[in-house]
Amino acid sequence: MREPKPYWRDVPQELRKQVEHKMAGTIKRATRVFGGYGPTATFRIFLEDGRTIFAKGAGKGSIAENWRVLPMEEAVYREVTAIAPISPRYFGSVSVDGWHLLLLEDLKNAKKVPPWSEAMALQAIRDIAAFHVRGLSEAGKVEEMGSKGVIDNWLNIKNNRDEREYFLGLFQENREDAAAWFDAVIDRLIPIESELMRPDQPWGLIHKDIRSDNLRLQDGSLMLFDWALACRGPLIFDVGFFFPSIEGEGGPTAECLLPAYMHEMAEHGIHFPAFAIHSVAVATAGFFASRAGKPPIPLLPRLRDIQRLQLGPALRWSCNLLGLPQPPAFL
Repeated sequence: MREPKPYWRDVPQELRKQVEHKMAGTIKRATRVFGGYGPTATFRIFLEDGRTIFAKGAGKGSIAENWRVLPMEEAVYREVTAIAPISPRYFGSVSVDGWHLLLLEDLKNAKKVPPWSEAMALQAIRDIAAFHVRGLSEAGKVEEMGSKGVIDNWLNIKNNRDEREYFLGLFQENREDAAAWFDAVIDRLIPIESELMRPDQPWGLIHKDIRSDNLRLQDGSLMLFDWALACRGPLIFDVGFFFPSIEGEGGPTAECLLPAYMHEMAEHGIHFPAFAIHSVAVATAGFFASRAGKPPIPLLPRLRDIQRLQLGPALRWSCNLLGLPQPPAFL
């Protein structure tokens, strides 16, 4: 089931004229583009001169969250130069009442993932490291990452009966074994998760939402889009939350990829304390554990599936790092 998105026919004529003026070309046609998990307005626009552009933003049917983050994403495209080598080109924006679209380079010919190869995944990780190094000087251009919802998920599952039920419900016939596992490890997980935002680790500009539907590989290099959540936060967050996406889609594990990131950062004198690695692994698992078992969200019908996909690898990685028993399989 796909999320609801507006059709090109819903787009006002005035907005179409603004696109043509901005791009100095006549629109031949446009099509809806599906990607991500929300009801954003996304189109591929074909111009008479053969160019294509990608338009994304908010319009008919968009939710409040779309409207909230869109100005933040536009500000990143306009003001943060560190993203240029790793993001589509930004051509500007257009708006009328009820509509606001960003006009971006069309990456239609870039390679989608999955499938992942080890070489592709390692290149993506190295490109993220290069972005992190470039972005250190521009971290002050974005807001600081908030801690709510990222350092308290295991604590909430322990203290809230409904949260616990949602999590254990993922395991179905393995529920009793899952409950025993949870009770055995939860008091180890909570304090480690709470350390994710400690200031005594490398901080800088992060994308904060790296996963396969937010990226392409163009000429072998990583291209990231959906910069709405970019902020100043722990650098390890970007790769830590990305690893389970890669593994869940059949790619290499965090154990394979993390050394490549650490090596690239060390080449620039950036080193990570052990607590940073442990905390991002545990926090990643807690993030998905607190969400994957909850009821579907009507306007984001595929979100729970992708959260379950990432939960398994996140649990495996965090338990492996800490020497904890692995949880039973969930269905």
